[in-house]
Amino acid sequence: MFAVLSTCLFLSIQFVSSSSMKNTVNNELKRFYFEISMGNQSDNNQRASIGSKTCMTDLGCFEITKDFFHPIYRPVNFLPQDRATIHTRFLLYMRSNPKEHHELHSNKPDKIKNSLIKPEHKTVFIIHGFFDSRFYGKWMEMMKDNLLLNNDYNVIIVDWSKGNGAPYTQATANCRVVGAEVAFLIKQLEEIKGVSPMNCHIIGHSLGAHIAGYAGERLNKLGRISGLDPAHPYFQYMPPSVRLDPTDADFVDNIHTDSGSHKLLPLGMIQLAGHIDFFPNNGMSQPGCAKSVIHSILLEGLIDASRRFIACNHQRAVDYFMFSINYKKALQVAYQCTSWHDYISGHCAECGKDGSKCAILGIQADQYKRFKNDTQSVKMYLTTTGSAPFWEYYYKVEVKLRKPKENFEDKKGSIMLQLHGTSHDYNVQLTTKTGNLIHGATYTYLVRNVKELGELLSVKFSWASSSWNFFKTHTLFLDYVTIKSMNVIDERKQEYKQKFCYESVEAIKSKKEYFLKECK
Repeated sequence: MFAVLSTCLFLSIQFVSSSSMKNTVNNELKRFYFEISMGNQSDNNQRASIGSKTCMTDLGCFEITKDFFHPIYRPVNFLPQDRATIHTRFLLYMRSNPKEHHELHSNKPDKIKNSLIKPEHKTVFIIHGFFDSRFYGKWMEMMKDNLLLNNDYNVIIVDWSKGNGAPYTQATANCRVVGAEVAFLIKQLEEIKGVSPMNCHIIGHSLGAHIAGYAGERLNKLGRISGLDPAHPYFQYMPPSVRLDPTDADFVDNIHTDSGSHKLLPLGMIQLAGHIDFFPNNGMSQPGCAKSVIHSILLEGLIDASRRFIACNHQRAVDYFMFSINYKKALQVAYQCTSWHDYISGHCAECGKDGSKCAILGIQADQYKRFKNDTQSVKMYLTTTGSAPFWEYYYKVEVKLRKPKENFEDKKGSIMLQLHGTSHDYNVQLTTKTGNLIHGATYTYLVRNVKELGELLSVKFSWASSSWNFFKTHTLFLDYVTIKSMNVIDERKQEYKQKFCYESVEAIKSKKEYFLKECK
């Protein structure tokens, strides 16, 4: 996204200091954001009022109804451009032709009939957003390759790069036509090749997510839509008829990664728009997006680096989905929680008896379908690292302090755990907000690491008092420590949860290490 603009910005400010560069880009983005939302003054005669209509062969009519207007969220509307101008293309790839596409034409039945598309296999559509294309955005080709490596899919890249340029308001209007084109093609595939709409999955980034919604709205139940950071401007808080919503497919899952970036204006929605909405890292500033410009250019090249410098958080949803397809080491399990703070505090780490309180982000999200509620979206959280493959290992750690029979004063300090696993060891320091360690209390923590712990073999416990009384022996009473893997969605597995007890009745002295014994 923003490939052309971002490249120009890089060329013009490449000799400026990092700090001033960011300020310049922020100012340019704010100006650009306003211009693409409102349109140029010269475009006033193209703007459409409520009741305006345009009709197209095969696709029907597009009208500016009241639901497409809001004085704050969608103050300017355009009618879509014609089909020839938008020039939506459908490029089919299969395992038999992973690098050379076969172009499908919805109004050319022979092209569809002679294609090698396999109706018994799942058909996956990939749709880009504003200012993007398969030439500027390598992610579509990479996504296609990952999908074909994963399974024998029919993968169709939807290229609408002739109709996704500025002003942004025109691109948002053109989304309706592209969505109608996708729906019309699926109907043709169903009629000519026997492809079931329920066996179709649309993956859409930014505006592409709302295009998927428009397509699903026209079909008699589309199988699945995955919205990768659905676009915010002109869609957030608008009626379901205008944006992606859970009724657009049998299952709708969304990944929000730029719903409120602290440095730039948010490009993605914060509003829930699916059966399940994932918010990795609270859906805001993503780890690794603050890395240096030079570092990005060296690793990714000028164009891709400029994309990420300007819209890194927005692009992360694509990265997360892509690396969910074939990465098998760490399962990216997200958890339902009342808030991000509660999640990172370790308070939401249970899948529940039926498994409905957690889900796997990305390609396997449809495992949650059996729990879906068409009238209520579910919000789930997880954490990631700042570089590929992004998935980390995370654990809920619970420390239960024992309340002694005799009166015993509470302590101030921090707890240290050494977790010894078959793959790696973790050294973890656990602290409370107040620093207080109250006897009889239970403390929970979220422990994260990029390295796999493996099977947990032993736990060593110690604590350090923060008291300045050097003439007193500082001691603490411990009951047990539990370690729960949060990369496991099946709680019946043995590695799901382990408990280690301190069996001695003696208090634990400050800065002394004690081995804990696994207990039931």
